Order: sequence, then structure tokens, then C-alpha cells
Amino acid sequence: MKRINPFTLIEKYIQEGSLDSKFYDQALKRIKIVEKAVDRIEKITSLDYPDYYVEPSLTLSSSDIELEQYSVLYARTIPVCTKQNQIRIMIQLSLPLVLYGLKGTIHAVMAHEFLHYLDLIKKFIDLEISSDHIPQTGFEAGFLDNENTIDHRQVFRNDRSLKRILDKKFDHGLIDPKLDNKIKTNWIEKKLPTKHIILGNNYTKLPFQAIINTPIEGHIKTQLMKWV
Repeated sequence: MKRINPFTLIEKYIQEGSLDSKFYDQALKRIKIVEKAVDRIEKITSLDYPDYYVEPSLTLSSSDIELEQYSVLYARTIPVCTKQNQIRIMIQLSLPLVLYGLKGTIHAVMAHEFLHYLDLIKKFIDLEISSDHIPQTGFEAGFLDNENTIDHRQVFRNDRSLKRILDKKFDHGLIDPKLDNKIKTNWIEKKLPTKHIILGNNYTKLPFQAIINTPIEGHIKTQLMKWV
């Protein structure tokens, strides 16, 4: 399967002068960890991993209620509507995650986002198109993040190591204090590219017709039936 260039946005940031080229060189080396995680997940599930790309900035989210607090969004599963009026699901990885995340963390994040991808596919198949509840606090967002996935114990039941990593790393969101500290010191305090979003705005409204038009391959449906 031919994938998109995951570094397109990084190259754009470098050309614009928003990011030093050293980060591109570092990411080229570290992306191998991501690729190995993808290979691992595809081997376990017999499914293709969706396209992924590296977002050059770090995304921080906060709520109207908790303006002084923020959560780091290291990765997101993003459905987009194409020109053909179909839904395409992509995985967005933050550059700081790729640069500073340990192997176990990156594998866990890639697996967790794949579970979000499967959950979206299931909703498309079942035509569950009602809007998800919009979280009002960071804790609520973390709870919903875990809820909107397919059970990892079923999907990755033949990989005990990956199941243990997911159990350890994800509890109402990613739990990795060492990574959080690295990001704070090496990225946020150095005022490297950062985006701020309000939790209530972190959702996508998908057209019903686009969902209807989106083809779902038969073997994906077959695999999903084994897990849900």
C-alpha cells in the first residue's frame, strides 16, 4: 500500500522558517519506530493501518471551565471529507511525540489511534452518525477518549506485550510523566510551534452522504465482527 509522505507539513514549516531543519533530520531517524509499530499492528490484525502524518506543532487543549489547565494531544484520529464526498481517516502524530517518545509509548499511541480508527469504521458501517457528546473538562475528554475505541484486549489479544503497554499507558488518556516533562522542557519552554484548541472545538461534523459514499472493504467488516 502506497502511503502519503508523513513529513509534508514539516517540510513546509522548514521552508517557511518556522522550524529548524535539525528536527527533520531527527524525525527521519525516529520515524522508524513508528513504521515498526505500524508493521506490528498490521501483522496482528491483518488490516492495513490508515495513512498517518507528522504535525510539526504541539497541540494543547483546554476547556472554557479549565482555562489555566491544558492537556497535550500527542496524536489524533481525524476523519476528513474528500473531493469525492467520501470520508478518509488519517492519524495525526505530533512531532514532539516522534522525537521524544520511547518505543513503548509510540507503539501504544499508534495502537490506541488504530482502535479509534476501527471505532469510526464500525460507526460508518452501523450508520451511527449522531454527534458524540462534547466534553467540557479535560477529565471528561480523557474518559471519552477511552470510550470511543474498540476493545484492545480483543483486537490485540495475540500480542500480550502490546496489551500490557496499553493497559499501563492509557487510563483516561495517555499517561507518561517522563514524556510530559521532556515536552515541557524541550518544546513548550523553548517556544517551539504550538497550537491551542478549546475542547468543545475538537470535533468534526461528517456529512451523512459522505458516510454513505465511503466504501468499507469486506475483510475489514469480517475482522470487526470478531472483535465486537
